[in-house]
Amino acid sequence: MRTLIAYPDSETPEQGLEREQAWSVAPDKVTGREAMFSRLAEPYDAIAVHSGIGYDAYPWDWMPALRRLQPQARIMVALDETVSDSFMMEAICRLADALSFAVLPAGIEGRSRIEAFVSFLQGEAVRESYRQEPGAVNGAVVTVWGAASKDGATTVALNTALALASRGGIRVGLIDANLRNPEVKARLNVNDPGMASFVIRSKLQTQRLRPEELVGACIRYRQRLPLYILPGSPRRDTAQDVTPEMMTHLIAAARQAFDVTFIDVNSYPDNAATICAVREADHRWLVTQNRYASYRTSWGEWYACFWSYCGLAPKDVSLIVNRSYDGDRPERIADYLGMRLAAAVPNVPGGLGLASADEGVPLYDRPGAEPFTASIDGLAAQLDGQDEAMSAGAAPVTAVRPKISWLHRFAAKFG
Repeated sequence: MRTLIAYPDSETPEQGLEREQAWSVAPDKVTGREAMFSRLAEPYDAIAVHSGIGYDAYPWDWMPALRRLQPQARIMVALDETVSDSFMMEAICRLADALSFAVLPAGIEGRSRIEAFVSFLQGEAVRESYRQEPGAVNGAVVTVWGAASKDGATTVALNTALALASRGGIRVGLIDANLRNPEVKARLNVNDPGMASFVIRSKLQTQRLRPEELVGACIRYRQRLPLYILPGSPRRDTAQDVTPEMMTHLIAAARQAFDVTFIDVNSYPDNAATICAVREADHRWLVTQNRYASYRTSWGEWYACFWSYCGLAPKDVSLIVNRSYDGDRPERIADYLGMRLAAAVPNVPGGLGLASADEGVPLYDRPGAEPFTASIDGLAAQLDGQDEAMSAGAAPVTAVRPKISWLHRFAAKFG
């Protein structure tokens, strides 16, 4: 059986290492689109192609040409995890369907992508998921984001972290990774301008952040609870400078430093912090309100144009309906989205929630917020000890890492 693996000729160091590992399992292998087409005069039984091979050509040009030259071959195309243009991902998927190509989601990368390529080339069934299970030694990561802006993701992340730390025996971290709109510091009325994630940026850039250095950069909440908070940076203009490698390194350090780490991120998957935090998380909490513009429009459109191409399935996400009222039927929203309902957090009447945010005093355990506190305690209990309630629907998934857009790569080829 003749098989071929084709990789792009423009690679990151990680992709270069992956390619070398892939070479050991394929009789024929090429780098670059032109080199691939030069090999296609003879028939192949199976071909696995990294979609980055088409950086200098439109997919509607090279994909049909590949099928014309290899009408008999089984062909798989792997979406590129470094490209965040949803239009191009959709174009590749639609062309693949029309041309009878198999598609590997963008969230499957590295060694997992090699395993998928090998299975496909050998004619074996390709597993739906090549996800890494949460480590038994290192701490868990909970990523919290909103279906839309101001749905209450920061409120849920901050108060649940506080509740979990209050239970005792657990070292809890809270990372504000909403880099363009960090609010955790204000929500806690922290005035120290020197305490911010910016102080560890050089360590993240050089991949040399040690767990104890991360702890040292954090604020110890009220100096008595085991809650360590890494505020966002006041330099909001540097948000896009944070790379996937920096975020992955930060999360790895957090796993070693804390038993449970909450990461509060932006609602929109247009930055490395959001995408990497969702990708690396053991537990994913999507916070929404019972508003059409939130869970239907905003989440629905982002999922359709981006997350769905990254291997993220609704069952991999737990839903939290925030500011819930009697009669809202939050389970109806969860069923509509295909997610597990983790909690319905009740609205706090009388403007207490807004006053809490403005005054920098967490809402958890405040007089008048008893139903809210009970709901947050329920969320914390799901994480305490990693019990069965939390494990349901908590399988991790890999997500695409945005490094550079397809159009930028295309333009670079032509100056």
